[in-house]
Amino acid sequence: MHKDFQADTYIVDAHLADTLHWLSLHQDCYDTFHYDAISKTLTVEHANGADEIRVGDYLNAKYGILITAHNFASTSNPEQK
Repeated sequence: MHKDFQADTYIVDAHLADTLHWLSLHQDCYDTFHYDAISKTLTVEHANGADEIRVGDYLNAKYGILITAHNFASTSNPEQK
């Protein structure tokens, strides 16, 4: 599957390097990002606050700020077995 890293929108997958590549090409839409290797969490700080970026999230840089939409359907519910 070909990914267009120049596109203004991106869906996060399990490939951290690809997400970091997309972020590096859209640096004007966020302030900073931080990756914690121990907890394996990527946090991006932008004009609207900070978001933890997870697999399945939709990222949008069209409006000059990073807009994230979390894919809650892909998160597991510990109460469901």
